[in-house]
Amino acid sequence: MTCQCCRERAILYVSRMVGARDYGQLMTTVEERLKDLEVRVDRLETWAGPGQAEALSASLSALRAETAAFRQEVNRAFRDLRAAVGTLKTDVATLKSDVATLKSDVATLKTDVATLKSDVATLKTDMADVKGVLHEILRRLPPAA
Repeated sequence: MTCQCCRERAILYVSRMVGARDYGQLMTTVEERLKDLEVRVDRLETWAGPGQAEALSASLSALRAETAAFRQEVNRAFRDLRAAVGTLKTDVATLKSDVATLKSDVATLKTDVATLKSDVATLKTDMADVKGVLHEILRRLPPAA
């Protein structure tokens, strides 16, 4: 009994939403609505007026042409970019080679400077010895007359 009461309430609620009075009218209304919808979808009614399909077609053709032109422009830019990247890679490889050469030259120069420093230190000690010997020689000379 409770289920029957709930069922009737549900049918009444749905029929009020749709605007029908009883279950038979509700089903007829839904079936009619579906048929109308199927007909409208079948022939795709447009409300924009005559010439809408032609305008859409022309617009799509224009969009395709613009897209093709844009694609060509992008492809050209990518081609130029690839060429520039290739040149850049070559330049970077050359620079890496030059840097390696410079590093070896700097290492050689550092070694040469270290050798030069030791030679200068040796020369300083030798000059100190020469000064000492010269001073001794000058001390032993007779006084100038």
